[in-house]
Amino acid sequence: IFAFLILTTTSCFGITETKKISLEQAILSALSTNPQMKMAILDVEKSKNDIKTADKLQNPTVGTFQNMGRAGEGDPHQIGVEYIVELLKRGKRKEVAKTKSQSMYDNQKFQEYNLVFEVKKAYFDLLLKKSNLKILAEQKNISKEILDSTIKQEQKGKVPKTDVVQAKIAYNRTVMYYNIANSEVISSRNRFNSVMNTSNIEYDTQEEYLNGQFEELLTLKPTENFLNFENIKNYTLSNRYDLLSAQEEVKSAQSKLKVAKSQLIPDIELIGGYSYFTKGVSDNGRFQSGAFAGVNLVNIPLVYRYKPEINNAKLDIQKAQLKYEDLQIDVTRSISDAWEKYTVAKDNLNFYNT
Repeated sequence: IFAFLILTTTSCFGITETKKISLEQAILSALSTNPQMKMAILDVEKSKNDIKTADKLQNPTVGTFQNMGRAGEGDPHQIGVEYIVELLKRGKRKEVAKTKSQSMYDNQKFQEYNLVFEVKKAYFDLLLKKSNLKILAEQKNISKEILDSTIKQEQKGKVPKTDVVQAKIAYNRTVMYYNIANSEVISSRNRFNSVMNTSNIEYDTQEEYLNGQFEELLTLKPTENFLNFENIKNYTLSNRYDLLSAQEEVKSAQSKLKVAKSQLIPDIELIGGYSYFTKGVSDNGRFQSGAFAGVNLVNIPLVYRYKPEINNAKLDIQKAQLKYEDLQIDVTRSISDAWEKYTVAKDNLNFYNT
């Protein structure tokens, strides 16, 4: 009972406005206000910054070496710079970041598509429930008129009392169906507003029921010749954004393996600077100056060979491929189910329109 009351009662808490909107307005409003969409857009922007981060150069180190007292006699003072040059690493990191950014973008487009679909679905469901309620309201009025007429006829002795009983049963059944339909309208309206993700506005469809022009709201006309199932499946598997995102995750995992292997390549450390003797520490008692330069190989993988990182990167490739294959299966099943529902609904509608 409590769950029924929740579903069939419009909450007034926080609702400051009731507004009727068209399907197009509902889609635009949902896209601009939905927090999940906003977060997806922020993730895309963040991934663009990650590309710049992956392509960064190392910052230099500036240092000085100063001798003091007699311990410094014969040794120069030094001011210099150390700079590490990464070999064959930045490009691979950037490649990972680029594929990750593309995956984020595809995910954002999929969420956008999914939100539009959910808004359309909730909008039409509410419109359908309102149309059903309108029909049942008319049937209820007719049933009431028949009941009142039958009672009058029975009072005049023109019909038996059993006719009154039957008319009352029919009227009570119609009232029951009307109440159920009314609760379904409220539930569908709550579902529509849940998809719209609003707290202070209660939205309702602009249309009160499905009229003769409702086909204009459909993406496909029920009488329209459409592509066959195989063409639809192949197109979807090639262009659906969640699958594209999963493909980019596979590429990203493959790029991460390259990054892991690139750690086996040593880096170069460049050293250079200014060197000088003061009068007090020079051999000839005069100020002398010059320069120094050097090159070191650093991060040489002699002790640690990065095998765990490389093996984990290989495992991540397998996981990404399995995720993509699993998603392909789910999408194919979803296409098959949607195709069956569409063809059956189209055939039924065309049958009744003929």
